[in-house]
Amino acid sequence: MERVHARFPLGRAILFGSRARGDELVDSDYDLVLVSPAFDGMDWSDRIRAMQDLWDLDVGLESLCYTPREFARKAAEISTVAEAVREGRTVWGTPAPAV
Repeated sequence: MERVHARFPLGRAILFGSRARGDELVDSDYDLVLVSPAFDGMDWSDRIRAMQDLWDLDVGLESLCYTPREFARKAAEISTVAEAVREGRTVWGTPAPAV
């Protein structure tokens, strides 16, 4: 996460899916929601490509990269992001307070 944060200062990163639940397989990918103001103005595909370039583990990465505004909107909808907020683990930044 330090490499990602150095390039895209993170406000928050949430691990979700099987690795967050603890039922992953040896080859399960990492599912991450990444929130950074540095994503502003970047195409979605460029964000994903940048994360793939920074990823240095031997297993795959599925990243959802949002600006803080995009993240807030997605977290309020019925979406993968909302599910990640509810069920995932914040691995960078401060988790939102429980409601």
